[in-house]
Amino acid sequence: MAMTWDGAGGARTAGGGGSLRDVWSGRALVVSMAALFAEAACATAGLVLYGFTLEAPVGNLFLAAFLAPVALVLGALPGLVLTATLVLPTLTLARWAARRTGRQGRTGWWWTVAAAPVSAAAATLAHGVLLALLTRSVGPPAFYLACWAALATAAVPAALVADIATRGTGARRTVRLTVVVAGGGLLTAFALGCLGVAGMATGLLPAYEPPRLGRAELVGVWKDDGGGTLVLRSDGVASAQRMSRPKDRCAGVGTWELERFMGKEELRVDVAGDCRGQWYIGGTEERPTLYYFLGDPDAWHRHVLTRK
Repeated sequence: MAMTWDGAGGARTAGGGGSLRDVWSGRALVVSMAALFAEAACATAGLVLYGFTLEAPVGNLFLAAFLAPVALVLGALPGLVLTATLVLPTLTLARWAARRTGRQGRTGWWWTVAAAPVSAAAATLAHGVLLALLTRSVGPPAFYLACWAALATAAVPAALVADIATRGTGARRTVRLTVVVAGGGLLTAFALGCLGVAGMATGLLPAYEPPRLGRAELVGVWKDDGGGTLVLRSDGVASAQRMSRPKDRCAGVGTWELERFMGKEELRVDVAGDCRGQWYIGGTEERPTLYYFLGDPDAWHRHVLTRK
C-alpha cells in the first residue's frame, strides 16, 4: 500500500488510515468524550427501562431527565479519563496493528474492534489497582470481568468516531461532529424512553407488579436465612423471633393486618419491641416474599422472609 508522510513526520496511508500522532489530538479527544456521553445516555435509558421490570428499582425516567444537565457537567472528568486510558489507546493499538500487517485503510474498523478487548483489559487492570489502593479491598473476579466487558463494548463506538475526527481538519468540523454525536445520543436515549413508556402502557414491556396476596395466603410461618421467623396467625396475632434490625435483632408478639395503600397491599405488623414497622409484599406469585427496609429505602437494603 502506498505511503506518504504528513508535515509532522507521521506516516499516513493513501487509503486514509491516518497518522498515529493524529490519534492523540484535541479533536479526537473532544469527539471521543462526546461519544462516551452519548453511550452513557443510551445505557442509562436502557437500564432505567429494564429496572421497571425488576423488583429492585434501578431509577426513574423523570429523575434521569432532571439530572441529565448535572451528569453532562460531572461526566466530563470520567469521559476525559476513559478517553485517555481506553479510547485513544484502542485507536492507537488498532492503527499500529494495521500498519504492522500492511492492511491499514478503509477496513481499519476491524482493527478497532479487535484492539478494544486488549485495551479494555489494560484499563481494567489499571483502574482496578487504583480502586483497590483507595478502598484497601479487592472485588470479586466477576466484578472485574463485567468491567472489562463493559469497557470493551464502550471503547468500540467511541474509537470509531474518534477515528473519523482524526481524518479531517478544522475546528468547525470537529464542533459539528461533536454536536452530532452528543445530540444523536440524547435523541436516541429520549426515543428509547418514549418507546419504553409506550411499551409499558400497552403491556409489551411488562412492568414489575408484586403478587396479590390475601389474608389467607399470608397466614403461616415466614423465615429468613439467619434463623429469624415471623408467624402470622389467622386471628390477627403476629409473633417475631430474631428479626434483623440495622444494629441488632428483635423479637415480640403483637398483631398484623393487611392494608391497601395507593392500590397496593401492604402488610403492617405491630409487635412489642423494635420489630414494629411497615412490611411489603414482594417476590412472585410462585415465590412470594415479605420484606422491610433496613435503613434508607433508597439504598434497597432489605430484610427478606420467605414462607416455609
